[in-house]
Amino acid sequence: MKQNNRPIWLRILIVFIIGLSLGFVSLLAVGFLNGSYTGARGKALSDACLLPGALFTTVGTLSWVASKGFFDLAGYATFSLFGFFIPRFTKEEDRSHSLYDYKVKKDEKGRYWLPHVLIIGLVFLTASILIAYLVID
Repeated sequence: MKQNNRPIWLRILIVFIIGLSLGFVSLLAVGFLNGSYTGARGKALSDACLLPGALFTTVGTLSWVASKGFFDLAGYATFSLFGFFIPRFTKEEDRSHSLYDYKVKKDEKGRYWLPHVLIIGLVFLTASILIAYLVID
């Protein structure tokens, strides 16, 4: 995967807008916006922040773990399995490579993670906790 060259503020803004959209869809699903929601308003708002918070925190954490090479063995196994059953999937020179060669090739390409996704996820989780603590009726 190629690293994105957009400025960090733009990446944060995009993830934040996606999170707000997920929260809005959550509020629509429970009927909060059309008045048919019978529960506490703070609970619905807290749940709307919890959905993108949990999703983005998980994605950000997994991208950080993957950038450290933790999933290289699973990637190599999948690469080798597809190469064994589908000969056109891999090039001839890639078929004889070991796990070490696979890791070196991944390191040469460069590893990166998504800190902006983790930050926005933590912001939404914090908002969910604060709303649940302060606003619940």
